[in-house]
Amino acid sequence: MERMLLSFFTDDTEFPFHIGYGYHENDDMFMHIHEDFSELVIVLQGKAVHKVEDEKFDIGKGDVFVVGSEVAHGYDDAENFKICNIMFDPKMLTAYDIKKYPGFHSLFVIEPHFIKTQGYQNKLKLGIKEFSALEKLIDTAIKEYETEEPGKKTLVLSYFLQMVVELSRQYTKTETHLSNDKIDGIAYAAAHMEGHYTEDVSMDDLLSLSHYSQRHFIRLFSEAYGVTPHRYLLQLRIKHACALLTETSLSMAEISARCGFNDPNYFARIFKKYISVSPNSYRNNKLKAC
Repeated sequence: MERMLLSFFTDDTEFPFHIGYGYHENDDMFMHIHEDFSELVIVLQGKAVHKVEDEKFDIGKGDVFVVGSEVAHGYDDAENFKICNIMFDPKMLTAYDIKKYPGFHSLFVIEPHFIKTQGYQNKLKLGIKEFSALEKLIDTAIKEYETEEPGKKTLVLSYFLQMVVELSRQYTKTETHLSNDKIDGIAYAAAHMEGHYTEDVSMDDLLSLSHYSQRHFIRLFSEAYGVTPHRYLLQLRIKHACALLTETSLSMAEISARCGFNDPNYFARIFKKYISVSPNSYRNNKLKAC
């Protein structure tokens, strides 16, 4: 099976991104694996059978899904099949407020992961109005991507992030992913932490959002995100603390409270555990570097 690298599509190592159209009128797409990138796919016309590992799913116009790295996929039975392919490094999706949308977590984190392990089919299908708006944005982004004008990368990235936000919003509004027996409850828990990490976030809150037992929730969350929910929450708080330490003159007690820690001493211990230096040392080192 062929393993594809992002460098097959672009030689710009400073901008790990490619966008273009893919046509499969009556031909299939062989099974392949993305080695170092994720792919956002929007079906623009026609239909096909999407093969993912050992599973098969019928897809057609308006379907949207993300295929992560190390997932084998391809297309069979293509009929007048046209898609938009967007290959990207997941690290590009760092904008903070995007992650407050449960739909972002469902579409860009959970579906790509669990489609491999649990045969989890994509569930975002755009309506006529949403599809038309996205199709125009795609055309604008591709035309800009194919130019050599200064500022091209900035514009293309802005178009891509606009797509990510719009798709995340649309997914969040979609009723079909709210069933309690679906793993999208994990997305609601992750989004809740992203929006409320400066507050008291309890395991009971997360379990209520996820509709899972504690053991099952922690297992599925850790599988999708690579860390436990507790560690995920701490990482958000420590990241915010780093920003406050370098961008403000707030006291350690104030920073501790603003990052969701009730005890400044506990905050200092956790900070040093994650960053390897004390909060004071981190602030002083950053100031000296400036």
